[in-house]
Amino acid sequence: MKKLTFGLAAAILASAGGAHAAYLDFVAEAAGNERGVADGTTINFDGLDVTFSSLSAGAFYAYFDDLDAGKPAGLGVCEVLVAGPGTACANPADDNIRAGDAVTLSFGDTVTVSNFSFTDADHNDLNSNDSNTLWIAINDPNAFMQYTFAEATALVIAGVDLIRFAFDTSSGNGVQYYVNGFEASAVPLPAAAPLLLMGLGGLGFAASRRKGV
Repeated sequence: MKKLTFGLAAAILASAGGAHAAYLDFVAEAAGNERGVADGTTINFDGLDVTFSSLSAGAFYAYFDDLDAGKPAGLGVCEVLVAGPGTACANPADDNIRAGDAVTLSFGDTVTVSNFSFTDADHNDLNSNDSNTLWIAINDPNAFMQYTFAEATALVIAGVDLIRFAFDTSSGNGVQYYVNGFEASAVPLPAAAPLLLMGLGGLGFAASRRKGV
């Protein structure tokens, strides 16, 4: 029993340690393929399926915006596409997340999200900006939390099935922005590993005592 218990623990931990976190690189997704996508579109990033939807199906589109003068954009929102899903935004000024916009991402697995990156409407870095704000909702698409962009880049949130990005209309500090990308990992946090070993070790000890009685 003890050999089986600890063998199982070792196998689980080895599997967890070798797992791969997906990086959702929206800048790369848009490179040479700028477009809006229909609600319900699923794209695979590093083995993780991500499904995109907008604030209102058929009225807004999740949008992948290409580089501008070599500066990154990534994920935004477009209201009117030139010729429907798969085509460019009719108004180039309406391809980021601005007032009234929101874009939702649903995952094929429950994930931990981290390492967010953002740029503004002019494709300039927002990651150290501690003055302007955005809204992010986790799991409940209507339960927004306000963060500065600097705070958002430092977030590490576990147990995520859905994430929604929106413009902050509550404070006067919201700015138009793009989501360049972020990391999503379905692997349990490493901190759980000692608890797993302790629990399985306890089972092995109890089994040894029963055997000795």
